Formats: sequence, C-alpha cells, structure tokens
Amino acid sequence: MSKPKILCLHGFGESADVFKIRSRNFRNIVGEHAELVYPDGPIDVGSLRDALEDSSESSGKQDFVNLAWWWTRRGGKTIELRGFTKTMEFIGKLLNEQGPFDGILGFSQGGTLAVVIAALLEGRDGPSFGIEVNHPPIKFLVVAGAFETESPQYQYIYAKPLTNTPSLHMMGTYDTVVGIAKPRQLLKMFENPVVFEFDGGHFIPQTPKCIRTMTEFLVPHIPGLQPKSNTDN
Repeated sequence: MSKPKILCLHGFGESADVFKIRSRNFRNIVGEHAELVYPDGPIDVGSLRDALEDSSESSGKQDFVNLAWWWTRRGGKTIELRGFTKTMEFIGKLLNEQGPFDGILGFSQGGTLAVVIAALLEGRDGPSFGIEVNHPPIKFLVVAGAFETESPQYQYIYAKPLTNTPSLHMMGTYDTVVGIAKPRQLLKMFENPVVFEFDGGHFIPQTPKCIRTMTEFLVPHIPGLQPKSNTDN
C-alpha cells in the first residue's frame, strides 16, 4: 500500500524550507507514515517585482527566499490578488504531476489556498486552474491561521460549506497578523470542523495538547498512525 501524500503550503513571505521548520511537529507526527510535499510559492515578494509584473524572472540577488502564493494589492475600493492566476496554474500542474494528494497542510496564506483547492476539487465553482486537472477530492485539511481570500471576486467560494472534506483548524487567540476573527469566520465553510484555539499568536503551536489534537485528527486518514496518550510528551 502506498503512503498517503500530503501537500504542505507555506505562508506569505516564507518558503518550503522555512515551512519544514515551522511544521516540524506535524512532520514528527506523521513520521514515515506519509509522504510530505513542500513546494515553493511561485511569487517572489522579496522585492515584489514578480508579483507586480506576474513575471517568473527575478531581479537581483537576495540573501533569503521570500515567497508567496499571491500579493494582495489595495487600490481605493478594489482589492486585487496579484499573482493569483499564476499560482492557480502552478497548483494545477502540481496536482497533475505530483498527485494525487490525500490531504493538505496549510499555514496562513497557504491555508487559505488549501481551502480554495479543496473547494475546487470537491466540485465547487471557483477560479480556474488554467489547465485541465484530473485529481480526486482532498480527503482532509489541516490549516493554521487561515482566512478567506480578501478579494470580493472570490467570495462566492464560501457560500456553501464543504460537505466531504474533514478539517482541523488551529488559531491563536493573540494572533496579531490575521487576528482570531478571520480564522473563526472560515469555519462556516466546513461541516463539523475540528477547532484548536490556543493562547498564542500566528504560528503552529508545538504543545503536547496540540500534538495530541493533530494526531487524533490524522489517525483515521493515515494508516499505521497511532493516537497519543495523555501521558505522551
């Protein structure tokens, strides 16, 4: 039996390598029971040049990789997700070439993107992948600090709850980046979501309680994974 495959999507201004560190407890939980795929977002926000021009060419050398899935640009009463089309085409190609994926782990903007992907694969109307995608629905989602896209253009995605995608939502009550209200608002998108609120900010918590919650949620979806006892660290 092949291992479940999980797509892992980093947050705004991060990278795959950074997210591997941020999600180390998740990686420790699944261990050798699942294959984790960490892609880099296609939008370079180190200089914002790529997001502004929707170009794959980078200008100048940077000391670190600073990537995203889109860049939100506000102009008067309009909100534009720069690079979003490019990202959807990137994801469509990724699903076809490296899928199928059983689940998605997403942090912040990556969590927002994870919900959009799950909605599209469940048959919901939404933004196009730009290419024909042959991929089954996602079996589960784990998101932290996720929120709805800010563009009114895509609000119809959230009109009805996803009925076939189990989800775990982690959110910090002292999150100063996206706040606590936006992750709570996203819950209406799901039927019977598992919610883990913690006293903290915009991150994936590393506490034993969080580890137990993630493990309990993942056990039905990852063969061989064992639940944690209350005495486990």
